[in-house]
Amino acid sequence: MSLRALLRSLVLAALLGALPPASNAQSQMAGSGQLPSVDAATRAAILDSISAIIDSVYVLEEPAKRIVSSLRRNLAAGKYDGLADPVAYASQLFEDAQAIHHDGHFRIAAMLPLDPAVVAARRDEDPVEIERRNRRQRARNYGFLKAEILSGGVGYLRFDSFAHGDDAFAAATAAMGFLANSNAAILDLRFNGGGSASMIRYLCGYLFQEDTHLINWDIRAEKKTVQSYSADYVPGRRLLEQPLFILTSDNTFSAAEEFTFDLQNLGRATVVGDTTGGGGHTVAGFTFDFPGFRIGIRVPHGRAYNPKNNQGWEGKGITPDIVAPTEQALAVAHADALRRLIEVERDERIKATLQWALEDVASRMHPLSLSRQQLKEYVGTYGPRRIFLEKDTLYYQRERRARMRLEPMGKDRFRIVDLDSFRIGFEREATGRIAKLVGLYDDGRTD
Repeated sequence: MSLRALLRSLVLAALLGALPPASNAQSQMAGSGQLPSVDAATRAAILDSISAIIDSVYVLEEPAKRIVSSLRRNLAAGKYDGLADPVAYASQLFEDAQAIHHDGHFRIAAMLPLDPAVVAARRDEDPVEIERRNRRQRARNYGFLKAEILSGGVGYLRFDSFAHGDDAFAAATAAMGFLANSNAAILDLRFNGGGSASMIRYLCGYLFQEDTHLINWDIRAEKKTVQSYSADYVPGRRLLEQPLFILTSDNTFSAAEEFTFDLQNLGRATVVGDTTGGGGHTVAGFTFDFPGFRIGIRVPHGRAYNPKNNQGWEGKGITPDIVAPTEQALAVAHADALRRLIEVERDERIKATLQWALEDVASRMHPLSLSRQQLKEYVGTYGPRRIFLEKDTLYYQRERRARMRLEPMGKDRFRIVDLDSFRIGFEREATGRIAKLVGLYDDGRTD
């Protein structure tokens, strides 16, 4: 069998990437004590099998040779002589390989044997299982979990995976359509562990005027370079003028990193958050059958890099343009987006609305805490309005209308919780005593 055919036929990435569902017992990785013991000859055969794959497929030739050489030396030196359990042996091989060259996509594991009847059945997959899987994907909206318009007309989209298929693309179309009218857009990839490159190309189609060269992939085993481009056609409006921000964390990995890497290098997005996980290789999976068990190996076989400078992110991650703690990244990006919009805005009333939004975001990033004694300074009746204190919380009420809770934003300035367009300010006499209540509106007007 040719290497290309091997790459296509022996796919194991799903099995080694995460534990499979309990109902899919035949694809489970084995636990300690579940498999028959192995002798020296079998350990040597296992090492021969995985060495052949690492040596010929692993994307980086020099580390591949060092890994194979080191594992073979360990075997010859007797390091593995006491490992009769295939699970323990596979785990030790994995740890030793990672010690030579760490790669977040690489894996070696011992697995339960496959029933031939199950293998045959998989050629004609159970329609019930297909529908069950599809329902799970639909219930998560193919990874597009949250979309909203933040203050100042800044669009926000959180998606946690890069799914593939027509239904996934339809969900992406709806999500990008939601952002189409926004003044700026924030794409939240802080919890996105990757997925399909096809979704990268599709989403990028919304972010460039025409098909754009995104990245290159070198496939060592096939001695070829693959060029990746954004989709040349997408339905609906594209997001071409809006400032774009991508939120990242150390959980951002694989395809989510490529998407971030592409847009950062092309100058289309500002990256905000923490350095990403550092998974810049594509993977292929292989299994080898032994009496009573299987050995699986997941091997990085493609390297992603910027075609202009040959640089990638494998092992080091993507450094944000604006470094921020994961939990603060959204607020930091929102504030930066508003500042950029304010800089270019010529309409003073709209600019006032943007500044209003920025003041709110900035105050939430650095919340102000006032003591009960400080809050009591504001208590009083101001014409038809009154300010009163109840259980250390300040409230605003106008005549017979519902009371509304106040939160401090800055010196003598309060937001009204759940009412974005109106705030309360106070003015003081020269002695420092509160003298006046001022109603503040989001378009710059005062009352």
